[in-house]
Amino acid sequence: MIAAWCAVVILSPALCAALGYTRLDAGRLRGISTVAATLMLATAMAAPFSAELGGWALEPVPGGPLLRVDAVTSVLPALAAALWLFSVVVTPRMTLDPLGLQRIAAGTCITTVMFLSANVAVLVVAWGLSLLTTGAARRPPGGRPHAALSYLVGSALLVVAGAALTTLPSLAGTTAHTVGLALIAAAALLRQGIFPFHAWVPALFDHERLGPAIHFCAPQLGTYVLVVLVVPHAPPELLRVIAVLALVSAVYAAALAVVQRSARRACAYLFMSQSALVVAGLDCTSHEALTGGLVLWLSSSLAFLGLARCVLVLEARRGRLDLSRHHGGYERKPLLAAAFLLLGLSCTGFPGTLGFIGEELLLGGAVEDFPLLGFLVVATGAFTGLAVLRMYFSLFAGAPGDVVRLDLRPREAAGFAAMVVLLIALGLLPTPAVRSRAAASEQLLHQRSPAQRRAAGAAFVPGAFGCGALCAGVFTMSSGSLLAFGAGGCTAGAQPCGRRYP
Repeated sequence: MIAAWCAVVILSPALCAALGYTRLDAGRLRGISTVAATLMLATAMAAPFSAELGGWALEPVPGGPLLRVDAVTSVLPALAAALWLFSVVVTPRMTLDPLGLQRIAAGTCITTVMFLSANVAVLVVAWGLSLLTTGAARRPPGGRPHAALSYLVGSALLVVAGAALTTLPSLAGTTAHTVGLALIAAAALLRQGIFPFHAWVPALFDHERLGPAIHFCAPQLGTYVLVVLVVPHAPPELLRVIAVLALVSAVYAAALAVVQRSARRACAYLFMSQSALVVAGLDCTSHEALTGGLVLWLSSSLAFLGLARCVLVLEARRGRLDLSRHHGGYERKPLLAAAFLLLGLSCTGFPGTLGFIGEELLLGGAVEDFPLLGFLVVATGAFTGLAVLRMYFSLFAGAPGDVVRLDLRPREAAGFAAMVVLLIALGLLPTPAVRSRAAASEQLLHQRSPAQRRAAGAAFVPGAFGCGALCAGVFTMSSGSLLAFGAGGCTAGAQPCGRRYP
């Protein structure tokens, strides 16, 4: 069973990537990719519920297990499959091409291998290969390499140097080992777009194809490398520096998203803000806070992918989107408008969504020992809400546009509806997701030294997090979103759009 499970979740995207080299047209390749992604998702979802898969590891060489399934990784292959399936289903036909489908499939295969491995060599090689799926590695004829390429290559070099310092037995427990952990952390921060290593993210979204850029960023592989290679071994001081940089980045990026004129760049800054909140949750202040960071990883990946794909669907029908004007057309695509708003609210941590669960756990577990985290998380939510509402009013409010066909195809409508339902269902019934991530948090804390485990405090009881906690935290996490509604509504009303909206 284990061999069959691994074959399905790894080879399904690999075979679809290989089919990209054949002469299959884009429509047929999309159909095959949809079937393969559905099969991969159904198979991957068996991991959290299978006693045979739980705790399995393949460790024939030093450096960590080549492949394994444990509390940390049990849901991650399903996340990779869900991101792949959603991307394939909602890609507009006018932007569909075999190369794009091949890149997404190859990226999914690499992501899945990374999610299932804790071997340093495998992670380093997969990190480098993943850079080829962005499009930044392509050099146009007679042109210069993409500006993001230097950042991403730099992150790969940092990972190689850090891995070399942390895997040598003679350096264990020395200053050089700590330096290696810091280098790996710097590479992960660069990959996540954390200040001051963030300039490549807006450039990638602005100048490259939007679909591959979204799929490259959404899984947040930098977070996984931090979780596997840094968090179990790093001293508390290093984790606190990472958390402070991440919190500053979260507020900074969310504030910049509010003032962007390009919808692409706004999406880039929203990704930076969401990924920074996830990294801030890895501070290991408490079991509950670490659980919140891991839950937020799942919710932000799904919500960001859905939000950015909404922009891609609109861009395919309208061209580049300017947020300084109102485009209108809500009447022709109410489902897309509702999906955009709900996915954006999940990014803000609005009650009733999975994003709220993650941010509430993060705040509840860390605010006593790390008050700065609580203040900056709420500030990030407020700025994110403002950015989402500004984008919503610009993209969907105003006088109707002159584009003939804006309505979603049934395939696209089903994809967006499924993503929204998933995030709301997990937000209203959070116990399975929280219990899974609480087990992962406990495993990570157990890998740290006894002194560091005592500093993390008492164990968190996920079963106690239900409707009571949901109601108790509504004011805390919704204040920023409600403020954004008021400010966003006033902003939209101050700009005449030729039509009245209630």
